[in-house]
Amino acid sequence: MTDPGTLLKKIARLGASPGAAASPLSDRAFLRLLLLVAAAGAVLFHPRYEVGFFNDDASFVLLAQRLWDALRNLSGSGLGALFSHFMPGYPLFLAPFVAVFRPHWSLLPWAMAAVSVLTVYGFWKLLADWLPAEERRWAALLYALQPLFLLSSGIVMADPFLAFLFVFALLGLRMVLQGEKGGWAYALLCAATAWAVCTKPIGILLAAVLTAAIFSARAWKALRLITLLVWLPCLAVGFSALLKNDVPSDYLHYLLQGLASLARQSLWERGYGLLHSFILVYGLACPWPRGPLPDLFGAALIAGVIYFCAKGLSALLDKPPAGRSIALSAGLLITGQGLVMSLWTVYSERYALPILPFFFLFLVSGVYAAGRSRPPAARALLLCVALGFLVRAGLLVRETYSPQRPPETRLYTRTLEWIRRETPPESRFLGRGPVIELYTGRSGHGMFGAPDADAFLLELSRFQITHALVTAGTVLSTQGPYRTNQAWQQAMERGWIRHHPLRFRKLYEDPLERTEIYGVEFPAGWNKAAGFYAEALKDLRNADWPAATAKLRLSLAEVPDFTSALAALASVRLLHGNDAAEGERLLRRALALEPNYARCTKMLVEVLERQGRRREASQVLAAAQAALSVPPFEAVP
Repeated sequence: MTDPGTLLKKIARLGASPGAAASPLSDRAFLRLLLLVAAAGAVLFHPRYEVGFFNDDASFVLLAQRLWDALRNLSGSGLGALFSHFMPGYPLFLAPFVAVFRPHWSLLPWAMAAVSVLTVYGFWKLLADWLPAEERRWAALLYALQPLFLLSSGIVMADPFLAFLFVFALLGLRMVLQGEKGGWAYALLCAATAWAVCTKPIGILLAAVLTAAIFSARAWKALRLITLLVWLPCLAVGFSALLKNDVPSDYLHYLLQGLASLARQSLWERGYGLLHSFILVYGLACPWPRGPLPDLFGAALIAGVIYFCAKGLSALLDKPPAGRSIALSAGLLITGQGLVMSLWTVYSERYALPILPFFFLFLVSGVYAAGRSRPPAARALLLCVALGFLVRAGLLVRETYSPQRPPETRLYTRTLEWIRRETPPESRFLGRGPVIELYTGRSGHGMFGAPDADAFLLELSRFQITHALVTAGTVLSTQGPYRTNQAWQQAMERGWIRHHPLRFRKLYEDPLERTEIYGVEFPAGWNKAAGFYAEALKDLRNADWPAATAKLRLSLAEVPDFTSALAALASVRLLHGNDAAEGERLLRRALALEPNYARCTKMLVEVLERQGRRREASQVLAAAQAALSVPPFEAVP
């Protein structure tokens, strides 16, 4: 494998002359170098992410298993329900590899590494003959060296596969517009586009962009095929979902949540956050900090990158018609992805992978267009970017093989083995369900996002959860309201599990893997109590206070420590029963069970202050202040 020093010398010699003939490497040799870099990245980062680390990757493998079994048995029964969240495109690609490698999941990343290497090859072919030789080499080289690309080259996730589809769809478009003979160009264009649409919802953006390019070029045969193979199936799925009063994918809910959160975040914060992530952190692989001064310099750097990319797009639009269509399509893909992500509730570096090649296409073209009179300066700037990528990649490699590697980047194999060995096959787990099912055969469920501890227990009961796994796993969403903030939800659920020893009994702990397993135990009569409580909530919504009171009392007769029922009955007795004594008694009981229950504290203080018992009210407030170290009973928005 070429060492970094030799590689840098070759890069430097590459920039010595604008002519390809003066380059020390032929195009064939340079392509081999690019593919070697991509393959080396996959090898170096292979140990970093075990299958199941992301949790979603375990979901993809499980879906691929079920899809393969359905295809093998020629049965599609129940498949529709499996793809309400994840779409079938990526599991369909994984299915044959899963069938061959099962249960040796450590081999699956090599299939994705091959996809990443092919993406580099497709990007190289896409740029051929319409981008100047030196610019083509720089764009392809920066893409092959990009740390995010290398880091993700072997992850079993849909995003690297989507990048492959985006690149080859544009290659198919270019072949069609150039009038290449045979059906391969049309097959490549339609297959890559249709598969992208089936892989992630953002794939519909690719279909729209390519359709516009085809229409403007008057390529009627390609337009007919795209309509037949992409748009008609999409319309059929959408119409079927409309008839069922459903949505094709629950990703639409996340989009609506993003729209709802726009009012809670300034345009500057949301816009700069997106550009900071996609340009600095993901595009340039620079862990740029946040803060007043870093944001000022970060904004200047972002402006410079946008200037070069706009300059590059302008230069590429002066190319022959096929090249113009590719450049415009790539620009629309980047813009469209940015607009969608601006409405999203969470960013992940993986989301940048499909547009990463086109980012370097515009950046390199823009640097050369801006430095047309000073080619050495353009080469020096790109060389600095390449050096930065090598340094960043080297640090990530060192971290990957370091004993101090963050525990959350490792799969908790000992814990999974304990689950497989020590728990009954019918056990149902809370926490990272797909990973548990993939490695142990036990079923599971992810986070519930319950608003309070009792609602959390109700969900556990409804899904018949028998065990809870607590891990140090990372989450994507770490900001925003509770319903979209996964970090907040995870912290609340961990607090409830650890704070309720009567409901959760610790069975296992591994300090090195940072995992804990709890048995979930419900009191006798819990299901009856939960049923009465659910009916009482309906009565409360209908303002039927006597019926609600009766059912809350029945609920508490079954489970006297049902905190939510105590609080609800106290509220009814205070507001509609004029019984301050019973309301006070119920509130004190609720606070004895859950001292960090802000709503009960507020109601009890109001009751005491109305009666002039200010000293007791102060004592209640002091007790609430002292209880802040205890996990809160409910998530107050």
